[in-house]
Amino acid sequence: ELQLPDTCFLPPSESTHTLSSYLKEICPKWVKLCKNHKEKKSLLILLVCSSAHRALELIKLMTAFKGDSKVLKLFAKHIKVKEQIKLLEKGVTHLGVGTPGRIKALIEQDGLILDSTKYLVLDWNWRDRKS
Repeated sequence: ELQLPDTCFLPPSESTHTLSSYLKEICPKWVKLCKNHKEKKSLLILLVCSSAHRALELIKLMTAFKGDSKVLKLFAKHIKVKEQIKLLEKGVTHLGVGTPGRIKALIEQDGLILDSTKYLVLDWNWRDRKS
């Protein structure tokens, strides 16, 4: 059983934060972390959300934060697991944004390794409102 001390958890984002400003606050040395990150098949920040649609929205919202870092979409919509594994193996990726099911599949198939992951961000309160 995994047990994490309270010090592993960062405060939730206030409604006054944008995603980029929240990420800058929790990870002030982002540029330095990116420069030192050399491992393939791993991410520095893994952002977990409820849907592919929300993942795309979050990627757009983090433009000010991500700078030159590489972001990978980790969801099932029109993207096969094997394709995502190839992308993770091909080069260094800094940020991953995806759904729990796809992230789990990538981990189970050894396509994603979490050893280098510094931050896990949960998009907790957002609800997908289907029309």
